[in-house]
Amino acid sequence: MLDMRKIGSYISKLRKEQDMTQMEVADRLNVSHQAVSKWERGESLPDIGTLVNVGQLFGVSVDELMNAGDTNDSPTYVHNLGGMMTSFTQGRREVVADMINRGEADLDGLVEVAPLLKASELSEVTERVDQHLFKSDLLVKLAPFLETELLDGLVLQAMEEDYDVKTIRRLAPFLGRDVLNQLMDKLTIGDVDIKAVRSLAPFIGRERVDQLIEKVIHENLQWDIVVSLAPFCSRDMLNRLVEQVVDGELDSNYLVSLAPFMGRDNLKKLVSAKEIGKLNPEIISQLAPFVDKETLSGWIQELLAGK
Repeated sequence: MLDMRKIGSYISKLRKEQDMTQMEVADRLNVSHQAVSKWERGESLPDIGTLVNVGQLFGVSVDELMNAGDTNDSPTYVHNLGGMMTSFTQGRREVVADMINRGEADLDGLVEVAPLLKASELSEVTERVDQHLFKSDLLVKLAPFLETELLDGLVLQAMEEDYDVKTIRRLAPFLGRDVLNQLMDKLTIGDVDIKAVRSLAPFIGRERVDQLIEKVIHENLQWDIVVSLAPFCSRDMLNRLVEQVVDGELDSNYLVSLAPFMGRDNLKKLVSAKEIGKLNPEIISQLAPFVDKETLSGWIQELLAGK
């Protein structure tokens, strides 16, 4: 991946070698001096068109600029970034795809320039590239930048050859719900653990979450895991999870976090297990909206009696 700090340091080095101030560089490139300062501090990168101009200003290739002066012998060197970026600035996106298909440019280079492109620009190139080149690890890197429909198709194809639940977890935030559900259908008990369920839960429906929990409910659960799953599973499933770990030590903060998702009876059961005398008045006040007046009154009386 592009190292913005390393590139920024290289731009700073080139500027100093030319004995130019940041203001002078900014004037020559028609940008603000604050922008140049951010580049050199590694806080941002110039857009594609400006990168080409930076290379021309300092008399270096875009390849050299984006690789921060590394040579072809460097293991982090990305081949022909300059050719790709020049083609992008000229609107010749089909040329970029042809370069990749012919092996004249690294597909990793597309990953590197993706943050600098509009989703439509990246998708236009991606659609022209041989789809079999897009392996799952590459798609994980491109996922934040590709249009959802295109990503969905590429993922389904890649997963036919290289199915990996860890990859699905990383792709989940960017996939369409239908495709994610298709991938869920392939999961077996051996594929999934409670960490996988926790990471997938925000992106799949309650029914799917419940189904995955069924596969792992035999595992030893901790309260922090139950709390993290509470907003995404059904109330019945949450109650089952609570019953499974109710004998474990329950931090009061976990109790407050669970309260909005539990039924009144189960919340009362949890509080009884915790023992009301061990709860401070602040915790009782936070739990108050989730129980009836009679229960709250009983808690207060018990709390006072314990003092």
